[in-house]
Amino acid sequence: MTTTNSRIKRGLPPRASTIMDLGDDHALQILDFPSGVRAIVEGGRAVDQLPATTGDIAPPPEAGVNSAGEPAGYSEGILRTTDEQRWFKDNFCNGAQACVQGWDWAICGTDHAVGYGTGIAMVGAEGSRNGTLFVDVWECICVGPFCVGGHECFWVENWHGAVVPGHWLSVNTNAPDRKWLRWRLEGAGGDTQVSLAAKY
Repeated sequence: MTTTNSRIKRGLPPRASTIMDLGDDHALQILDFPSGVRAIVEGGRAVDQLPATTGDIAPPPEAGVNSAGEPAGYSEGILRTTDEQRWFKDNFCNGAQACVQGWDWAICGTDHAVGYGTGIAMVGAEGSRNGTLFVDVWECICVGPFCVGGHECFWVENWHGAVVPGHWLSVNTNAPDRKWLRWRLEGAGGDTQVSLAAKY
């Protein structure tokens, strides 16, 4: 008699891209396997909790919002024309669906669910501290059995990385099941110019 696992090879371990604690021993993980397969692993209390399976995703209330911070006591006309800002605009804003430039922080989001997107951030060389680029994904789960209670939707921070003053950072996100994406650049300081572009 042959066992069912005689031709099975163990693959490389997955990476947990999202971990959500839904409370009361109910948790959900989204795993990305090296083969490109994505799995949703969920566990909860028997009898008390039903799966929070993904339903139809409602758009986030701020879909397509693009904005940036204002200067903290600096002449806006002079600083917006610096070489770095022009360089960013010429190289990354052409062909981008969203591009914002300002001070300290910036945010760009898709105006519809997308299969992929790229966020590109820059912190001005005049800065004295790193900014942080975040990639958020809009997720919705069913509330109650068969989604009787509707959906609960929220942003999930999918990734973050440091943007050093005088440098740019780019991150590409693939979402085969089409998601709303949002890129946030935060923490550069009110006296530091920032730029953020989104292509999707």
